[in-house]
Amino acid sequence: MSLIKEKMTFGRHETFSLRYGWLTKGFVALRQDTAIFTKPEEAMIALGVGKNMVSAIQYWLQVVGVATFENGKGDLTKLGHILFGDKGDPYLEDEATLWIMHWQIASNAQLATGFYWFFNIYSQPRFHTEDVLKALDEFIYHETKTHRAESTLKSDVSTLFRGYSHYEGVASDEHLDSPLAQLKLIESKGAQEGYYSPRMIRPFFPPIALHYALLVRFNEKDKPPALPIRDLIYGQHGQVAMGAVFRLSEEGFMNVLSKVVESYPKYYELRDTAGMKQIYRKKNLPTPEDALRVYYGNLEAGTIFND
Repeated sequence: MSLIKEKMTFGRHETFSLRYGWLTKGFVALRQDTAIFTKPEEAMIALGVGKNMVSAIQYWLQVVGVATFENGKGDLTKLGHILFGDKGDPYLEDEATLWIMHWQIASNAQLATGFYWFFNIYSQPRFHTEDVLKALDEFIYHETKTHRAESTLKSDVSTLFRGYSHYEGVASDEHLDSPLAQLKLIESKGAQEGYYSPRMIRPFFPPIALHYALLVRFNEKDKPPALPIRDLIYGQHGQVAMGAVFRLSEEGFMNVLSKVVESYPKYYELRDTAGMKQIYRKKNLPTPEDALRVYYGNLEAGTIFND
């Protein structure tokens, strides 16, 4: 999840933002034929899209973590089966699924660097396209001492806005076709007035999404015993800033975090040590995937997990 400057990538989405049905179609196609994406003509028929969209679907399958690819062949992941399998949410009817998908994208510093940068690092609540392009270019130069092609950065930023923007009072088939626009993480009344992406309380934010994000962090190689709350909200040492990714204000983040601790008391404990608020992990912490299996009904809530 951390940013590695040598592995930054931009523009691999073929300028297509994620659309409804794409991940489900890709999941079904790979379940039937793991090599479907090595056969462009067959993939176009199976997915019902053009050649460039086939490449875009393959890209988004990887970014969201539905599948991994090696030598063109796709391997469906545990997360892919949980979200889009028979007991999952293939039609994206549960908003929690969208938040989990968003987390997967915004925390993917390697495959979706521009999206990672915007949701983790860019902190302006109001902006125009030119502001974001300039800031992204400056960030890349600061990290790598090189510039990326302007056309590539424009492609990333426009794809980000098309996929996430909720346009108040503006009807557009393209924006209606993007599931992530439902989250209202980027708001706009039109290009002239610019865009808004402020941190908010978000009273209806699903706790399972933050629970999943916390488990991802707690299950990483270093397996930290505790995580400072401030680091979770604002990010530190290259780690993903959960509060920023979900565009939660401090109050909003603490409200959701309290719900998570109340809902999963066997897994977490909030402590204030030497004036620093932290969330501690307990034993028998499940994997992120097992937590989602319980949520989507694939496992019983009383399942015992190994540490």
